[in-house]
Amino acid sequence: MSNTRLALRASGLLGLAVVSASGAAVAWTPLPVDLDPLVRMPGNQESDGILIEASSNCMGCHAGYQADVEPGFNWQGSMMSNAMRDPIFWATVTVAAQDSIWAAGRPNATDICLRCHSPAGWLGGHSDPTNGSAMTGADFDGISCDFCHSSYDPFFEDTAAGLREGSDWLGYWDETNNSSTPSNTAAATTLAADRSAASGTRMFNGSTMFVANRPRIGTWSEAGSGQYFVSTSKNRRASFADAVPKHQLFYSRFHKSKHFCGTCHDVSNPVLANLAHKNATPGDGTTVLPTEQSPASALSHVERTQSEFMLSAYGLAGGSEGVGPYAPGVFKTSRPGNKIAACQDCHMADTTGAAANKNSAVLRPTDSVEHPKSGLPKHDMQGGNLIVPRLLASTVQTSPNYDATNATLLRQGPGLLTLDLTQGLALNPAALLAAADRSLLKLQSAASVEVISFQPSTGALVFRLHNRTGHKLPTGYPEGRRVFVNVRALAAGSLVQEINPYDNAASTLRGLGVAGSPPLGPLESYSDELVYESHPSSSLTGETHTFHFALADSTAKDNRVPPKGFRIAEAPSRRAEPAWNGTPAPGYFTSQEYTSGFDQVSLSLPPGTDAVQIRVFYQTTSREYVAFLRGEINGSGNTLSSPAPSGEPQAYVAQSDPFFTKLKAWGETIWSLWDHNRSLPGFAPVLMAEATVGSSVSPCAQSGSDGLPCDDSNACTTVDACSAGACVGSSPVVCSALDACHLAGTCAPTSGVCSHPAAPDGTSCPNGTCSAGACIEFVEPEPEPEFE
Repeated sequence: MSNTRLALRASGLLGLAVVSASGAAVAWTPLPVDLDPLVRMPGNQESDGILIEASSNCMGCHAGYQADVEPGFNWQGSMMSNAMRDPIFWATVTVAAQDSIWAAGRPNATDICLRCHSPAGWLGGHSDPTNGSAMTGADFDGISCDFCHSSYDPFFEDTAAGLREGSDWLGYWDETNNSSTPSNTAAATTLAADRSAASGTRMFNGSTMFVANRPRIGTWSEAGSGQYFVSTSKNRRASFADAVPKHQLFYSRFHKSKHFCGTCHDVSNPVLANLAHKNATPGDGTTVLPTEQSPASALSHVERTQSEFMLSAYGLAGGSEGVGPYAPGVFKTSRPGNKIAACQDCHMADTTGAAANKNSAVLRPTDSVEHPKSGLPKHDMQGGNLIVPRLLASTVQTSPNYDATNATLLRQGPGLLTLDLTQGLALNPAALLAAADRSLLKLQSAASVEVISFQPSTGALVFRLHNRTGHKLPTGYPEGRRVFVNVRALAAGSLVQEINPYDNAASTLRGLGVAGSPPLGPLESYSDELVYESHPSSSLTGETHTFHFALADSTAKDNRVPPKGFRIAEAPSRRAEPAWNGTPAPGYFTSQEYTSGFDQVSLSLPPGTDAVQIRVFYQTTSREYVAFLRGEINGSGNTLSSPAPSGEPQAYVAQSDPFFTKLKAWGETIWSLWDHNRSLPGFAPVLMAEATVGSSVSPCAQSGSDGLPCDDSNACTTVDACSAGACVGSSPVVCSALDACHLAGTCAPTSGVCSHPAAPDGTSCPNGTCSAGACIEFVEPEPEPEFE
């Protein structure tokens, strides 16, 4: 048992009973995570003694020299780097722990949260107890450099044999084998290391997980939901055989693979899967858990991003051509014909640059003989979350968007919130704000409104909402995340109908029929079909629609737009089919819609309508979800019954149970944070796409339009709203100096992209001087010793 656990036992937090703050005994019994079958999944375990090196050790070589392409700057702004600093995550963890006690008599369901948001902390044994109170230092750096670059493919044998993603080594894998470091030789060395690493991996019952270098249980065919495999060797794994690092390197095809990101982006609930084995004992020689027999995609789901990709045309062998801004003639990948075949092709797109600040670093793709089509992967892992990076940046006094209220709320310290913004790498506001700006561009390229047909005499309107991404639109964990279409019909310049009106004062859609949602006006209507989202349901709580992800076991609604080529016949096996009115609905979309990736919308507007505005908006999270978090944490919710199924006398224990001492303040904190920032893009709707048919009319021309979102046609303003009949832009993109060798820049109104002129040659930079925008060191240092 670790020292952390021994200390907890001594303090009474891992004893046979817990005493509440009021002195009353509570019913649940703590259990160390490594003994708990409910959260056990294949892969490395907390007790394996694997230590992940702090990312600060990587910044010396991989940051500070070319911010627009270097790994360090882009990773620091990403949600990967800040997964443990996300305030919505921490509030959700609090609710999940309470739910887990309610249903299973122990809070360990939150282990599935911590294992993917802080692999270093989880592998280091700091996720026990699962309230996150033992997390410290670099644990707060989220999905860190050393974790990703120490991970290996558990299906290494089939990948090497060309049975998993094919054997087109020259085309698909971009391996010429014409250099002094041939890929096939390097891959063979890595294969031997993978075999060795896997040989010590055990199943819950104590038996070896691998037999003859393949998984013992053949039906376990994918490693998802945090089932990661990490080498104890500090030979970093990466996707180039010809790199010349100052540390040892293993060439890894896994890091190019479409399966790599699925490690954490197909999330299922192991507690519900393993519940029948709640009292099993590790090493009993007999128990084979359901999580060890099936891929995560077959179990009760939380999110299905990886499965959605795998079911798309892009997940087929060799991938497929992208559409719109991702079409082959516009978007470059290393695959034949510029096809998209892995998550990394879009979320770590190829750039021109070097991965390190050393003279020996390979400038890609220019100087690579071994991988001539592969650029440097941009380590931004960019998605659609543009609110959290801005919130985090606003807590730093030197940030252009500094906000004293946000700083006060998020810097209360680990004694109250567990979250500690002083731990790990210091927040980099320039990187965070640049990431938020890229997220906006990513959202604006994710959807389009096309093929519009409108008949003014009858009011018949038909259009297509196209999904340009490789997964459903929107995707990810359903924490109030939604895309909605707003339609405004006008006649002679006057509004005659509005579908899905958004109320700026209440910060939510009108007509939802829930607390906080204002009623519809006389010319307004609500269309649930035009609100694209996933609503889980729970037979445990009896809710048709639940926000309790730890208690969700089915889906009430999933009308999210499918990606191109979505194979609906295979979707049920991955728990990824559409749902409507509480039942699976594979026929919700037509075969043409599945094939091309769109939703065809037909509406009947008032006859005589002569102009129609169609606008598509995205929200990272909703008022409804934040209100749920506050109510559940504060104990004012009404979704859990008392006494609990586990025997706990009261359902809502977060305010009284000592397990929640450093979590219970999240209820008011998350609400205050949302309330103070509700007008920021992400909390407020972000305009993704729009189209106008009929008479040309400004959305701001009508009375009462002040405050409505609009588009001022300037991509350098991130918040646009109607004001006095005009569309006025605000919150401009800040093009701060990227680094010592790049000056403050300017924003291009057409694209919203910052350009940064190089600092004059000879300008001082860390350990050297600037030359053509690069920091050239005075003397190349000696290699640093390997991490032990």
